[in-house]
Amino acid sequence: MKELIRTLLRSIRVSRRISAQDLRKDLKARIRRTYLSTMLLRRYDSRNKIADIAGYKVKFCTYASLAFLFNEIFVGQEYSFLTSSDSPFIVDCGSNIGMSVLYFKMIYPRSHILAFEPDAEAFLCLEENVKLNELASVDTHKKALSRSEGQTDFFYDQDVPGRLSMSTVWARMPRQARTVEAVRLSRFINRDVDFLKMDVEGAEGDIIEELDDEGKLSFVKQMVIEFHHHLVPEADELSRILCTLEDAGFGYQLASHLERPLTRRQFQDILIYAYRKDSASEVGQRA
Repeated sequence: MKELIRTLLRSIRVSRRISAQDLRKDLKARIRRTYLSTMLLRRYDSRNKIADIAGYKVKFCTYASLAFLFNEIFVGQEYSFLTSSDSPFIVDCGSNIGMSVLYFKMIYPRSHILAFEPDAEAFLCLEENVKLNELASVDTHKKALSRSEGQTDFFYDQDVPGRLSMSTVWARMPRQARTVEAVRLSRFINRDVDFLKMDVEGAEGDIIEELDDEGKLSFVKQMVIEFHHHLVPEADELSRILCTLEDAGFGYQLASHLERPLTRRQFQDILIYAYRKDSASEVGQRA
């Protein structure tokens, strides 16, 4: 009985969060149906690992990561953004299985998306999800993003395919390593970027600085960066990325959660919502 009550209370809380979203009613209904059927009742094809997510067929690696991504992206709306363009150019760094790609296509069906994912298993799901849903204007790249071109170590968990904390940074995923192709993001950006999403598990500082060094941050109008604070407990480097953004003309908001009681050197995910202060894209920023 207690478990049933907890489930009902959780369902009410999630339903309220969905109702409060700044989305069309039909999109809210799609997200709510997904929560009730796939997340609450766990109705999905477990043999082929395919689920219905907001009207899309989604191939996934593990149910746990699927549920986390759905809650973060579709319920939490972490990558929500406004733009005056009905066909925005979106750069998705760290796409994993493509849940963010599907979300972007849900809110902007005519968007052009450039998606990067270096993990072999996650990339297979990403490609399959683009094909399953016949998504147009989505370019996928099985590559890691780095300061330089070539090969780099990619740390993953062979027991958990598609694990969300896979990284080119050993401190984020101190497990097995495989070699993957690495590229500089700057060479892919030669036009205005309406939205840049970055969840690269510790490599975000290097990638932002590489864009800045090559003069490509000026192409970006808005972005969301997941910054991994205290990935190395003694390293305090948040100011590094914020100074780069400030010097490039960006304003920003920060969002995070920190466990209590407060302890020193605690790992913390910090979302950086950044926008160009000298750009018309500010019209798309919520007050």
